[in-house]
Order: sequence, then C-alpha cells, then structure tokens
Amino acid sequence: CGKSTVLKIFLEFGWKAVDADAICGALHSNPESGIHPLLRERWGERVIAADGTTEKKAVAEIVFADEAERKWLEQIVHPFISREAEKLVATFPENSRVMFDVPLLFECGWEKLVDETIAVWTPPEIQMERLLARGWSREHAEFRIQSQIPAAKKLELADYGIIN
Repeated sequence: CGKSTVLKIFLEFGWKAVDADAICGALHSNPESGIHPLLRERWGERVIAADGTTEKKAVAEIVFADEAERKWLEQIVHPFISREAEKLVATFPENSRVMFDVPLLFECGWEKLVDETIAVWTPPEIQMERLLARGWSREHAEFRIQSQIPAAKKLELADYGIIN
C-alpha cells in the first residue's frame, strides 16, 4: 500500500508508468488475451464468466485456498504481464523515464529488469486497513500479505525505501 501515491508523484514529474495490476486486470477482462484456455484447462468452466472473461471470485477462492495453485497461476500470468509491459514501454517516447508499479517485483525477479528499485513500506495495521477499505475480506487480505516477501525485507532489497 502506498505505491499508488508514490507513482502519482513520479507521474507529475513526467515519468511514464507501467502498472502490473492494471495489466493483469486487463488480461483477465479480455477473452482474447490467451490466458483463459489455460485457466479453463486447469480449473474448468467455473473460472470463466459467460462473457469469456475470468470469473475472478472463483479464481480467488482456488488460489487463496491452495498455495500450489496460486504459484501455478503466477507462473502462467506473469509472462503475459511481462509481454504486455514490454509492448507498453515500446510505445513510450525514446529515453522516457519509466516507473514500474509491480506488487511482486522481487518475488518475480523483475528487479533485474530495472535500473533502480524503490520499496514503499507501510505499517502492517495500516496496510490491512487499506485493503479492507478496498472491499477485501480480512482472510483474503491476510493471505495476500503473507504470500509476499515481508515489507521490511523489501526495504532491505530495494535501492531506496519510502516509509509511508
């Protein structure tokens, strides 16, 4: 939490942005993105909505109940996100400064693709508060937080840290 605020500041200074969560959402919302046949093959029709998009609630129930399924989903989706991010960056003017908003930057190894990293740290209770305010269940929020590298560790791994 807090990454969006930091990103907005960089945008005000003319930086371009790549938002991994937005790309992921677009992939799940686009029946032609290529991920749906893989999801259907793994989990059946219950994860595909009538319009061909991802039935996010059904997928969430699967991946938040089973760590192996979450890891499988990440292995499938992350290459799609990476390709879309590359396409987006290719549309930016040459020599653009680009900020990548990637919640799982270190978990995915994307820190190797950028020049410098910034970690935004928020106290766990405030992080939980913000996730609950977005409509997440406490269980879902706790699982998401626990499935990531601890924020304090991300501060150690990053080139720069911001305490939010």
